[in-house]
Amino acid sequence: MKKLLIIVCCAIFLMGFQQDHAHFNSLERVKTGNSTGYKVEVYISDAGNFNKGPYQILKLDENGQNPTVFHRQQLAWPQDILFLEDKGIVLISNLSKGYIGRYNAKTGKFIDHFATRIKGPTRIKIGPDNLLYVLQWAGDGLVKRYKLDGTFVDDFTKVGVPQSIGLDWDKAGNLYVSSFGRGKKGLIRKFDASGKDLGLLISEHPHLKGPTNIRFDTMGHLIVNDYAAGTLRRFSAQGKFIKNLATEMGKLEGIGMLKNGQFLVGSKNSVKLFDKNGLFIKDFYTSKKLLNANAVFVRYVAK
Repeated sequence: MKKLLIIVCCAIFLMGFQQDHAHFNSLERVKTGNSTGYKVEVYISDAGNFNKGPYQILKLDENGQNPTVFHRQQLAWPQDILFLEDKGIVLISNLSKGYIGRYNAKTGKFIDHFATRIKGPTRIKIGPDNLLYVLQWAGDGLVKRYKLDGTFVDDFTKVGVPQSIGLDWDKAGNLYVSSFGRGKKGLIRKFDASGKDLGLLISEHPHLKGPTNIRFDTMGHLIVNDYAAGTLRRFSAQGKFIKNLATEMGKLEGIGMLKNGQFLVGSKNSVKLFDKNGLFIKDFYTSKKLLNANAVFVRYVAK
């Protein structure tokens, strides 16, 4: 009986150890959401000294190591990065020269201008209609749409959002756009699926100073990078403040989503890793050679 009890206890201990060990290994294996058959690459836009540079796009491996310069010549205050894998190109928005550049996805070499005459392009993102949505920092602040070959489609919105620098869609297809508001009076405006203005979701809020990127999580909550406050925040879809997820994080800008639900956020000379619930895990990458990380793109490349 004692032998049987010892065997059972050992088996339970071994099972628990194996589960913990497997969980630890899985965390190590999916630090950036890696999966079989894919190579993970992380790209960072470095805004340098903002309107003065030096500018660069850095490339890291899945562990935040082996940094290399992907591109540094044809940049003018870069803002966002978007790979179009089927076309073999990467798009980079350049605020101070008013264009979105088209670059070779393998070499980083500049090809040509994807779109021009944009009043300070910031975020670029493919929408539910498979068109490219482009935000403007200056000018009329309208959201522009382009086909993925660079053909201009229209001004999707009729109401401008000044210093717009973050966008995402809810499950109903409504578009949300954030305004930095000079770091003091940030706001988030809502539009329906046709571009009609639905008013301000959040404005003059004590828990919103100067937002950059925004995104909806799987629970339908709005996650906000509050750059000016150095805080990652969570709001309801109705604009009600829920909680601060992480504070004293520095200047938060850029979001790179991982397949396992974790995500990366730029913060000055570092990129920070958060779990799927928005809890800070660790600094994924830090370097004196990185001045101001303002965009993060996670790329899954077939092996």
